[in-house]
Amino acid sequence: MTVHIQDSPALAYRRAGEAHDLAALAATLSEDVVFHSPLSATAEFRGKEQAVQLFSVVFDVLSDLRYHSDVGDDRTRALTATARLGDREIHEAAMVEVGEDGLLREITLWIRPLPALTALMAALGPGLARAAGRPAVSLLVAAAVKPLAAITALGDRTLVPLVTRAR
Repeated sequence: MTVHIQDSPALAYRRAGEAHDLAALAATLSEDVVFHSPLSATAEFRGKEQAVQLFSVVFDVLSDLRYHSDVGDDRTRALTATARLGDREIHEAAMVEVGEDGLLREITLWIRPLPALTALMAALGPGLARAAGRPAVSLLVAAAVKPLAAITALGDRTLVPLVTRAR
């Protein structure tokens, strides 16, 4: 099914994401789009070029992206989705804001659960550093975030059940 951006920028964005169609996704973004990362308060991707580079890496690591809800008005939409990162299910919520030009001008993303978020950080960080032409930084990022992902996964499997099980 073809969805034209004139019908709904959020719908066109969702369909492009589900299809991993980078060109179609890029067509939904304004030139000065800002993407607010769920990984860090200081990680923003400014401008279409940076956002497309980000989504290129995201499409390499995520599979089975499916949007489940889309609520809001013609300027602000709240979207929810699930995706897979290897054997982990990721739940995401995004707020997308549409500019006067009918294109997405701001995207803010939240991801849960914490082990999936840290696994995503471990998967994306090195790829983003390589895409930015900083291969040495990709090694540093991988070394820094892989232990965090392992610790949160271990805590989810072993510690969380200890404090949430009925006595």
